[in-house]
Amino acid sequence: MSDIQGFSRNQMSFQLLSLDELIDKENPVRAIDAFVDSLCLSEMGIKEYKKHNPGQQPYERKDLLKLFIYGYFNKIRSSRSLETECKRNLELMWLVNGIRPDHGTISLFLKENRKGFKQVMRTFTGLLKGWGLIDGELIAIDGTKIKAQNSKKNYISSNGLMKKMQYFDEKIDHYLQQLEEMPQEDELSGQTVSSITSKINKYQKKKEHLTELKKKMKDEGKKQITITDPESRAMKNNGKIDVAYNMQSSVDNKNKLIVTLNVVNDVNDQSQLFSMVSETNKILLRNEERVILADTGYYNAKEIKNCLDDGNNLYLKPQKSKSVSNDATYSKDNFHYQKETDTYLCPEGQELPYMENTSKNGLKYKKYIGGKVCLSCPLYQICTKAKRGRSIQRWEHEEILDKLKEDTKANNEIYKKRSQIVEHPFGTIKRSLGYTYFLGKGLDSVNAEAALIGVAYNFKRLINIKKVSEIVELLAA
Repeated sequence: MSDIQGFSRNQMSFQLLSLDELIDKENPVRAIDAFVDSLCLSEMGIKEYKKHNPGQQPYERKDLLKLFIYGYFNKIRSSRSLETECKRNLELMWLVNGIRPDHGTISLFLKENRKGFKQVMRTFTGLLKGWGLIDGELIAIDGTKIKAQNSKKNYISSNGLMKKMQYFDEKIDHYLQQLEEMPQEDELSGQTVSSITSKINKYQKKKEHLTELKKKMKDEGKKQITITDPESRAMKNNGKIDVAYNMQSSVDNKNKLIVTLNVVNDVNDQSQLFSMVSETNKILLRNEERVILADTGYYNAKEIKNCLDDGNNLYLKPQKSKSVSNDATYSKDNFHYQKETDTYLCPEGQELPYMENTSKNGLKYKKYIGGKVCLSCPLYQICTKAKRGRSIQRWEHEEILDKLKEDTKANNEIYKKRSQIVEHPFGTIKRSLGYTYFLGKGLDSVNAEAALIGVAYNFKRLINIKKVSEIVELLAA
């Protein structure tokens, strides 16, 4: 049996085809085209140029926006790669009407319209909600670390800086000692002396540079400096330290579509809960029945109070507390507050009375101390090592946290859905699309990238839910 043979590349063809005939009716590129054509770019904040200005005419702004959405949809992000694809990719030629912008033009469009991309994502989310694909009844919030354009070599912490300065001092002393110990009667070549002197000068310059960084850290009140991308931070990422950004995500349960993405440089999620919930409510409009799910990384008393005071329904598990012996039996969770007597009842049935007021990080607490009751207890060393006995701190609004704990426990089956909802997009973004790092530098740039990632992900989900032809019809309506 002979092999299947293609046609000859030198064969003449008299069949005339347009680009449109080469693009299938269910090709996702048609949905991207229809979506961008439905936008009013001035409302998005996309910079437009007057077409009657003298000089070279600009490329159509919508074509460049289509180029970026198509690129992120197909794992093509860099301006040079997009430039190449415009010259060889039939789908892209159809989408952008055959224009061939160079990488400088493509990069400039992204730079000039960083905030506009955020509005494009918000508009797309509004469309998905209008089509009933986002119901906003159950929302999960979480964060993930995305690497920054800053190597670990260009990250300096206060401790690392001191170690490096100490190392440079040792090297300088070592080479100075070499010069001093050389016998004067020996005839040394100028080359040897020059080599040692140049090494000393090299380390002195490095030390001076570190001294400047130390002063900068002190003046700005920072504990770390990232040189290549000053707004990135060193943070834990899958058990190791990476120089990265923290990308916050709000995801709807119905079809696992992203409502909003926001990139911050906080090393953890503790101060992000209220801002993410507020942004979600702003985009989807407030719904009194909406339930918000978040993991223990968001457990922050002040953020929780702000969120609940704003009328939100929140399920969030507290972080597990431990005793000094790491015995969970004597953690704070097993000390029960008695409102009638304003005391805490310990696991052994003894009462800890209220003793004094205290404050921490701007929050006011009441402190309950066991005293002599604890000191005479046979389990004293297991429960605590404090000389005054076991102490429990109670926040002035602790009843809010108690109620949250009870509500979360009562709705544990709903809370279990949290990881299923919010980890779905992160898995697709990182594993399928491969977006484990940002290309840009600075919060404005990475937030623009995050918006494009969000639009690309939602398009991926959308074409799995509806046919492209249906999407085009909806956008044309």
